[in-house]
Amino acid sequence: MNVRLTLFSEHDGLLQLVGDFAKGLGCLVYDVPSAQGRGLQTALPSGDDSLLELLSYVALSATKSGVDVEEPLCRITYWHEPASAQVTMDLRVADFTLDRAASPQL
Repeated sequence: MNVRLTLFSEHDGLLQLVGDFAKGLGCLVYDVPSAQGRGLQTALPSGDDSLLELLSYVALSATKSGVDVEEPLCRITYWHEPASAQVTMDLRVADFTLDRAASPQL
């Protein structure tokens, strides 16, 4: 599966934090100006947890930057080769909490 994350935000600091994190995950990062505002786009490695990590980092970075977590728009596009169609979803963080990890229940 091929996955691309595009993040739109009016806050340059947030875009910088998330872009640096994506680069740290080994993703190429591109600037994308559009009608939604400034943004960045990255293709995610296939078969790992990078999408979940990036979405979590968007919320963490927004909180750290003092940006309302509902402000940034995360557009996720994915497709399978050789399919001729792709799916695009626009997501915003509605709620975000950071808690101590619970021990596994056996």
